[in-house]
Amino acid sequence: MFEDAVVSLLIFIIVYLFIILEKHHRAVITMLGGSAALFLVFKDPIEALVRYVDFNTIFLLIGMMIFVSVTKRSGLFHFLGLYSIKLSRGSVFFFFVSINFLVALLSSFLDNVTTILVFVPVTLVVCDTVDLDPVPFVISEIISSNIGGTATMIGDPPNIMIASAAKLHFLDFVVNVAPAAVLTLIVTLIFLSAVYRRVIFRKIPVEVVEGFDPRRAIVDKKLFYLSIILTLVVLVLFSLQKPLGLESFEVALLAGFLSLAFLNKKDIEDVFKEIEWGVIFFFIGLFLVVGALEEAGVLEKISELVIRLSKGKMEGTLISILGISGLSSAFVDNIPFTATMIPVIKKLAVLAPETFSDLRPLWWALSLGACLGGNGTLIGASANVVGTSLIADRKHITFWEYFKIGFPVLILSLLVSGVYLLIRY
Repeated sequence: MFEDAVVSLLIFIIVYLFIILEKHHRAVITMLGGSAALFLVFKDPIEALVRYVDFNTIFLLIGMMIFVSVTKRSGLFHFLGLYSIKLSRGSVFFFFVSINFLVALLSSFLDNVTTILVFVPVTLVVCDTVDLDPVPFVISEIISSNIGGTATMIGDPPNIMIASAAKLHFLDFVVNVAPAAVLTLIVTLIFLSAVYRRVIFRKIPVEVVEGFDPRRAIVDKKLFYLSIILTLVVLVLFSLQKPLGLESFEVALLAGFLSLAFLNKKDIEDVFKEIEWGVIFFFIGLFLVVGALEEAGVLEKISELVIRLSKGKMEGTLISILGISGLSSAFVDNIPFTATMIPVIKKLAVLAPETFSDLRPLWWALSLGACLGGNGTLIGASANVVGTSLIADRKHITFWEYFKIGFPVLILSLLVSGVYLLIRY
């Protein structure tokens, strides 16, 4: 086990080092790391693929990439972009704030990746139309989607896992976690507005805005109205996932291939070529690299550190769980980390029943840390990788470029959440 821990940690460090240095394509780096883990760490490679590769995420990405590609052909995104500029009356700041709040709101009910796949194309159209740098908007939307996903039980997978393990309900998260998420979003948008002030505090000339006619953006009327109907159906199905017993990938694949049914053969082939296969393989490799850490018990050791740091006190435990969950989730997938932390928190009630008779504050600390931690690095959350890949043909956002924005946002988020937890609990 010790040898496996050393090997898995070495693979993880090498993979991250090469990603940071950007000496090769990220997908190739993670797939080489994942392949090395299959050879050197996992006893049963087939079982490792089934256990650690999140195929729900993989097929969700494929389905939504297809759906977004088809929808883009109808002109719907261009229409929405021009219409949003009309509503903003030329205020870039108003557009920036409103679209980020909308992204956060939808991400609290839908998958973060889905929200990013829908909103980033709209944002790119707006920025192209009025000659704005799209980077501040895309990065802020990625961050807002991760913050929004923290607010509800269904917004992010760690919350679903926590709710199941602790027998918590939807309203429990709305009452206890959503206020922290809203405060974090407000503080974050203030910070981002200051960082990107040269882009955001601009005014688009009124004559330019008045000259926009959103109806001209419609390329194919039949496909346009079909895309609207399918988008509404997808939003409803995602919202009703739990009562209907549906997985995210089922909804995404249905939407993707149903939309393809209305295209001709040539257009279908073009859509398949537009799927970001590099992103897909990047995730598969990353799931295996992080899975190797879990398999070798490295994540469990991180969890045990929480108990030592807390010294058996509720306040110390809250901050330890929040801080370690947040910092760890910036570098490793928050799903296996949350799965590892759940039994650790349950153990506290047994080891110190007087101090930890009510574990709910600790569950909120884990939720906030694990979900908000994804903003810390470029590969901290699925939405980060997908969002930056959608803008890659205009601007290549490096690991360090994102880190300079994302990590300060993470620290701010943890500070806001820590103060919130200590005051409230």
